[in-house]
Amino acid sequence: MIDLEYEMTYRETIEGPLAPTTGAPLGDRLCWQVTTATLKGDRIDATLAMPGTDWMRLGPDGLRRQDLRVQLTTDDGATILFHYDTGLIRPSEAFLRALRDGGGTDWADQYMRMVPEFEVADGPYSWLSQNVFVAEGRIADTLTIEYRIYRVL
Repeated sequence: MIDLEYEMTYRETIEGPLAPTTGAPLGDRLCWQVTTATLKGDRIDATLAMPGTDWMRLGPDGLRRQDLRVQLTTDDGATILFHYDTGLIRPSEAFLRALRDGGGTDWADQYMRMVPEFEVADGPYSWLSQNVFVAEGRIADTLTIEYRIYRVL
C-alpha cells in the first residue's frame, strides 16, 4: 500500500500567456512566465530566485500538460532547481472561467496533478532529491497557481 504525507505547498504567480504555437511541428504550446513563487513547508522555506517558465503543451484531446522550470533560493541560501514535465490539467468550466475572468477554483474543480522533481546540492535539502512527490493543484486567485505537494512513503 502506498501512502502519501503532505510535505509543502508551491505557490506561483504567472504572466501571459504568449500566443499559442498553433500548427508547430512539435505541437501547440502556451508560454507563461513565472514571476513570483514560494515553496513552504515544515522543512523548507524558499522563494523564486529569477523568473521561470511554463511551456504548457495543449493536446488535441483538450488536456494541458505542464513543462515548468524555476529556480528557488531557501531562507538559508541554498539553491533548488524545481521542475515538472509530468503534469496534467483536465480543465473544467470553473478552471477556464478563472483563467479567463480571474478568481480562483476549489481543489475539486479540476483535475490538476503533477510530479515535481528537485535538484539540490548534498546537504540539508538532499531529502528533496531522495524522494518521489506528487501534487494536486488549483487556481488560488487571479494568475496565481497553488499545489499541495505530498511525499510518497
